[in-house]
Amino acid sequence: MTAAEPTIGLDDDRVRVTSWRFPADGSATGRHRHEYDYIVVPVTGGRFVVSDADGSTREMTQTPGQSYHGTAGTVHDVTNASGAEAVFVEIELKTR
Repeated sequence: MTAAEPTIGLDDDRVRVTSWRFPADGSATGRHRHEYDYIVVPVTGGRFVVSDADGSTREMTQTPGQSYHGTAGTVHDVTNASGAEAVFVEIELKTR
């Protein structure tokens, strides 16, 4: 399995902005816990398999530019199942 490639563009006391590049099918973030609430902005769109902390999996389709949010404490692994490279931007909100 190939690792997804994170690039942090901004990280200050209020937000962290990370661009996630998944170069091919099977590229994955690895299991991680979200420290902050976050917003995801899909760049390319694509299909992903999300493996949650309880062992369940679900398929998720991202549409370019159609953002969604997640909550602090979420534990999961995100794997590209798009058949091509996929990219999204994650914006973590450090303050409320």
